[in-house]
Amino acid sequence: MRKIIRILLSIIISIILSLAIYYGVNANGLTTKLYGYTTLIVSSGSMQPELMVGDVIIIKECDSYNKNDIITFNVDNQYLVTHRIIEKNENHYITKGDNNNSADDNIVLEEQIEGKLIHNSKVLKFIYNNWILVILAIVVLLIIF
Repeated sequence: MRKIIRILLSIIISIILSLAIYYGVNANGLTTKLYGYTTLIVSSGSMQPELMVGDVIIIKECDSYNKNDIITFNVDNQYLVTHRIIEKNENHYITKGDNNNSADDNIVLEEQIEGKLIHNSKVLKFIYNNWILVILAIVVLLIIF
């Protein structure tokens, strides 16, 4: 039984360390995709109450995007914006933050879209915000078992 617990805890530590490395890599570029999926941290209140500052979201590349989808797109390859599609046209989209009074100034082209929101992860947010405590708890559990 102890051996199984040690293996499980080792796996958990590996996942946590992988996330820490991932966020370190992700900080240097706009996105780091793994099989079309990307995790990002919400840094503004423009999508409240749907997305709060500090939430960790998972986005996925898709073949098509529709009205009411929440998408993440890059702006001039400088920064990312996560807003809702309020209008879909033949070759572009109009977006707006749920907490904003008006639509975004710029249209969004399909090639600017990094992906659409598929999950707002409270677990990843907790791990990210408390990673030192999580690692210490796992180390203590490894010592005990």
